[in-house]
Amino acid sequence: MPSLYLAVFILFQPALLGQLTAQELAIQTTELMQELQRYETQLDDYEFEYGFLDPRLLEPLLSIESLYQSLGDYEQVKSIQNRRLQITRTAVGLTHPDTVPLVEALVRTEMRLANWEQVSDHLEHLRTLAVANHGLDSEQAMLAQERQASWFMTRVYVDRDRERADNFMEAREIFRDLLISAQAKYDEDDVRLVPWLNKRAYSLYLLVAGLNADSSVVTNWIRETAQRDGPARLETPRARGFNSPFSVGGFNQVIPVTEGDEPVGVAYLRQANGFINDIAEIAQANDDAEMAAMARLYHGDYAYLQGRSVGRQDYQEAKKMLIEVGIDEARLEAFFNRPMIIPVPIFFTRFGELEAFQQETVADQLLAESELRADSDPWDQPLHLGSFRAWERGLAFVPMPVSDDELLALETPIYSIDAKFRITSSGRVSGVRVLTMEPEDRRARRRAVRAMRMLQFRPALYGTRARARDHVELRYQITNESES
Repeated sequence: MPSLYLAVFILFQPALLGQLTAQELAIQTTELMQELQRYETQLDDYEFEYGFLDPRLLEPLLSIESLYQSLGDYEQVKSIQNRRLQITRTAVGLTHPDTVPLVEALVRTEMRLANWEQVSDHLEHLRTLAVANHGLDSEQAMLAQERQASWFMTRVYVDRDRERADNFMEAREIFRDLLISAQAKYDEDDVRLVPWLNKRAYSLYLLVAGLNADSSVVTNWIRETAQRDGPARLETPRARGFNSPFSVGGFNQVIPVTEGDEPVGVAYLRQANGFINDIAEIAQANDDAEMAAMARLYHGDYAYLQGRSVGRQDYQEAKKMLIEVGIDEARLEAFFNRPMIIPVPIFFTRFGELEAFQQETVADQLLAESELRADSDPWDQPLHLGSFRAWERGLAFVPMPVSDDELLALETPIYSIDAKFRITSSGRVSGVRVLTMEPEDRRARRRAVRAMRMLQFRPALYGTRARARDHVELRYQITNESES
């Protein structure tokens, strides 16, 4: 970067202007230019003496990269990182493990530049490196592939072209392939299959959520599903009613017909519950009664999402099984008294883990004052259910898939809406009332209220029956796309 351009670049950085006086800024600008010039001179000397691909160039290149990074010039950062990668690959080989952190650094830079397709390319490169260094069926290769799936989930809401359905389908197919790989790698009764079975089940829930979205996303979701799986997968056994997928307009004319309160794509939820049944069989084979009880609980969640009241029977059976393995009944009552958004994305093999997960999501302080008599039923006490982060505007009632991978961490501006509502005995939401919103936006407020009405909770259980819970509070969050 020429010195004049560097000076202009620094002068127009708002963060720097807000912290430095004009004199301090001038001094710092001069120092940065001198330092950059020193490293560039050193780099020129090394190139002349050792050549353009000598590993000794890496040290001054890293220093130059650090300077550009502190200035926020990520195009220059990317250029330097690509050169460092080229030199390293020449020195140690195309697939050497030393290239991994360099590719990961490029991922971070491309994310800052919003080059989403290039991020996908680099993640594919990382998967190739994992296969080369650890083997096709290795845990490292599977985790690299899962990272790709997580990124496609992220692309559902960051891509400028809004190709939500296509990105999601790529992720869904990766989770399918990962389960196939895990089943080939492990014995059928191996507990290491459990996370992959649950991730496959949860990806099917997300598919059904998109098929039932109250937005324009549903059209592309149905079309992509019909193209990849065939329209028959969207039919229900009791209600078959599709326009011909081969009529004028092709798959764009596919119109699913459901029966009763079944969602579109209910067959996928049945398939998901089949994977939960596989987990139950693994628990039985390993003589793990607590894990079997947890599988029954999750089975109830997926049954409930299908519109089947049999899910309540699963909950009662799960509670009974947990008592039999020694879980205190008071703990179980406290757990089941509190509604919970379903399905849970992680399969917890121990009740205490799911209990902790539930408690971690709960905020400490109520947002509104509820007028209750001193002698009122404890069941009527106000309840805060913590925070819910929506996936994106078209999938505003679907929780954002969360990755623990720090490499893919991406912060976006959000709307935050505190609301109060009632959860019915069927786990549905009614009477939504917004308490506060930041920042205020009428359209986003209306969209959030509609989305909260579509949330599905595991209903609160009182003894052997489900009961409504009034005075329930939730902090609803969704990406503020006007600022992203």
